[in-house]
Amino acid sequence: MSGLEIPFKVTEGYLGPQSKFEAYGLQMLAHSDPIIDMAGPTTEIIMSAPPGTRVTTKMLSVAMKKECNEYHLIRRQGDNFLFLLAPPTPGFYKFQLYALPKGEAGPQMQCVFNYIVHCPNPGDGQPFPKQYPQWKDGCYLTEPLKIPKGNRDPAVKFNVFVPKAGDVQVKINNDWNPLEATSPGNWEGMVDLSKNYPPGTKAKLNCKFSGHNYNTLLEYTI
Repeated sequence: MSGLEIPFKVTEGYLGPQSKFEAYGLQMLAHSDPIIDMAGPTTEIIMSAPPGTRVTTKMLSVAMKKECNEYHLIRRQGDNFLFLLAPPTPGFYKFQLYALPKGEAGPQMQCVFNYIVHCPNPGDGQPFPKQYPQWKDGCYLTEPLKIPKGNRDPAVKFNVFVPKAGDVQVKINNDWNPLEATSPGNWEGMVDLSKNYPPGTKAKLNCKFSGHNYNTLLEYTI
């Protein structure tokens, strides 16, 4: 393990793989050490999982004693889950992974791996977009990873991978901005934020998989 000194008590058995990790066929491809001392403002954890595995996560600030899930982004490429962490302030964080295999019923996912993350030099403190459950089912965001609050750029590039989507649009208030399918599953386009949108307006990545209804996958606050 890392030689980093953790200035608080960690429960025995908390760190690293938990009892279901190997049983679920999971493997850490990046950061197998459960103690991460970040060298920069971001770090990315990569975990491989069998097809159909459901995964969710939780990020907690030790100093603030609260969740700060908006400061990590879940993306998926094939069988790999990629977790991009960008803590908002210096300090220690707990990052917890939960999973459930495709054939195992029940809404309650099992904790499979726990990290302690130290961030000495955070970045801009901007959050990632809110990620809804369907986003975690094979989607990947290339850009924009973040939209700073107050951004009113007339041409913000969106590039996302959403498998099996029939249509993908960015909805801002009553304005719908269609993205173009550039290859199977990949959607791209420019979105105009320069309109007179009030502070706190939501920009939602909405996808239609079947029928006429759209589901929100990502939500930015602009």
